[in-house]
Amino acid sequence: MASKLTKPGLLKNVVKRSYGAQAAAQQTNYTLPQHQPQVTSLPSGVVVASQENNSPVSRVAVLFKAGSRYEAPSQVGASHMLRTCVGLGTNNTTAFSITRSLQQLGGSLEAEGGREHILYGLEVIRDNLDGGLELLGEVSTQPAFKAWEVKENLRRVKTELALREPSTLALEMLHKAAFRNTGLANSLFMSDFKIGKLSPDTLKEYVAQTHLASRMVVVGLGVDHGALVNYAKGLGVGAGDGPAGASVYGGGEVREESDAPISVIAVAGSGASLGSSDAAALAVAQHILGVGPSVKYGSNASSALAKVVASSGGNGMASAVNISYSDAGLFGYFVVAESATADKVVRAVHSAVKGLKVTEAETAKGKTCVKAAIHMASESGGEILADMGLQALLLGKYNDPVAAAAAVDAVTPSAVDAALRKVFSGKLSMGVLGNANIAYLDQL
Repeated sequence: MASKLTKPGLLKNVVKRSYGAQAAAQQTNYTLPQHQPQVTSLPSGVVVASQENNSPVSRVAVLFKAGSRYEAPSQVGASHMLRTCVGLGTNNTTAFSITRSLQQLGGSLEAEGGREHILYGLEVIRDNLDGGLELLGEVSTQPAFKAWEVKENLRRVKTELALREPSTLALEMLHKAAFRNTGLANSLFMSDFKIGKLSPDTLKEYVAQTHLASRMVVVGLGVDHGALVNYAKGLGVGAGDGPAGASVYGGGEVREESDAPISVIAVAGSGASLGSSDAAALAVAQHILGVGPSVKYGSNASSALAKVVASSGGNGMASAVNISYSDAGLFGYFVVAESATADKVVRAVHSAVKGLKVTEAETAKGKTCVKAAIHMASESGGEILADMGLQALLLGKYNDPVAAAAAVDAVTPSAVDAALRKVFSGKLSMGVLGNANIAYLDQL
């Protein structure tokens, strides 16, 4: 009888065990190189900014100064239409072709905008970046606005208008009160009475006026900077300055009465513009007052404003508002409360914010919160790309999170107090959606 040890299965196991007993080969450690952000200004006026992050997914965005503040009276709502029309047919390709090509490339396109900008963004597997950039150039610089596609797209516009939250509407009212009939007062959304009133020719006119080289930025994450510069040079955009979109802070009140059980109130004064000396101080003040819960479904009961609301005799919540633009800003507070007790909450919060005197400990805590927010935002590729693009577009440069945190470290309690006094010693603005019995500004 043959021995069991001679059977193939057993011999195979013995051989495996012998190999397993051998010393493992020494592995060498490899650290991916770290790259600093790069910014290049082209003679045409285009600014290109990028950072190599060694990611398998590349992100590229094209931004223009084409937000709602640049709309002429006849063009109000055009920036909203531009955002919703991204992905429709262009001068050189169809909507079907764009969608199918993105699927084959493993990429996605998006568009988002604000009062000063519109961003066309691309995410794609790094190996397929060239094909993705071709599509990005099409949707950002070659929109066709075919009449039948624009008409069909109005359903999406109506859906977006219907889904706006009361807090969004209150902030829109705050901007209308603060900047009155100047650029920044223009809404991010198309008015109901303008739906279907903007023709394809009007949209093309708006693109021709705003999508210019001097108003354009190209930013990338996980891309070669030299290749991105060459890409920016090849985008077919015109020359010129375009509309200025001038805005002047005026102040005032805008109210819309309703019988809703919840009222939303936004109050603010003239704040800090991007890059101004008060910007970091007001960011710290915002986090001292409170910016809402940092834990999902949680509460921010330890914030200054949460304590004020709790002792006001009303039911609601409050958080600080800090919005900065290239040449203006808004700083104040935001209240959501039961309509029956909203007046009590607003009065208490207003008194607390206006009379705030910060301590060393509060300033230190606020600075820590701001720096944490800065660095946590930098963990998201999309957040980094948007921040890089907005800084390059509105400031012509890019300060990375380390530089931003250093500016926050330099803030002192006296700087916070001085910035707050400057805001609340001037004329304030107010937007109210809900209870009509809430005190007016001159009564607070």
